Amino acid sequence: MRWIDRKAILHPPPVSRADAAPPHAAPAERGPRRGWRAPAFTMLEVLVALSILAIALLAVHEGFISTLFVNASTRGLWKAMVYTNNELLRWDRLGQAAVSVDQGEFRPDEQMAGYAWRREISDEEPLPGVRVRRIRLEMTWSVAGRTQSYRAETYVEAK
Repeated sequence: MRWIDRKAILHPPPVSRADAAPPHAAPAERGPRRGWRAPAFTMLEVLVALSILAIALLAVHEGFISTLFVNASTRGLWKAMVYTNNELLRWDRLGQAAVSVDQGEFRPDEQMAGYAWRREISDEEPLPGVRVRRIRLEMTWSVAGRTQSYRAETYVEAK
């Protein structure tokens, strides 16, 4: 935006024909004058820059929230996997298991508080004449209102 000097409009200096430049000539270089301002950003440029910044910050925020959710989910999954595998190894060492179906939840004072479990022990015959006992253990828990689960199984000799 150019500032207009009101005095120059009201009282223009006299111009002689010798000093006048032809209409097609480039304007003469002018130095700083009264009322001159340095170039600045327009409102549109500021709004565009703020819009880009807002979109970038939104993307960073969504990435951060997603990372927190994945971290919580993964932590719960690893905890369930470790417990389930340890429990199946214990049943494998025992070597015997009665056919049954059990389920329950862990008490609040236990390490696995917030998790529920379901254990199913059944007879299987994968090949004719070969009988085994399948022990299936499933863990369920909730993360951010969504139910998650992990299931693992092992086989022991049926006696």
